Amino acid sequence: MLKKVVPVFLIFSTFSFAALSAGKIEFKPEKTIFKKSEKVCFFLKNDSDQKIYLPSSAPWAVFKDKKYEKVVYSPIATQSIVEIKPSEEKKWCWNQKDFKNEQVPSGEYTIRLTAFQNGKKIFLSSSVQIKNSQ
Repeated sequence: MLKKVVPVFLIFSTFSFAALSAGKIEFKPEKTIFKKSEKVCFFLKNDSDQKIYLPSSAPWAVFKDKKYEKVVYSPIATQSIVEIKPSEEKKWCWNQKDFKNEQVPSGEYTIRLTAFQNGKKIFLSSSVQIKNSQ
């Protein structure tokens, strides 16, 4: 008996932007102002009643502008789907270094995270300021 193989493609075409949360998903830094050379830590918390999925182990990037045109840093990460169950939390830290491994200048930076919820791509973002030590 000959069996027919049918390929299945999943396409995620709808996306949305959210400042700090999407539904009951929270994405924010531990604080909004950091001293130079201090680790910038931020977390994703799933307070929804559904699983969310991340496209990699570090699905975030740091931008110097709010238009998401100038990427300052994006970590190297495994390209594997990461599941975040309801009530789970995931934390990452950025060492304020750019792609050349140099300290970034003082200023405002936007961290944007990519996730999938209900088959839809969502972007979550938060801003932080880096200031010289006083």
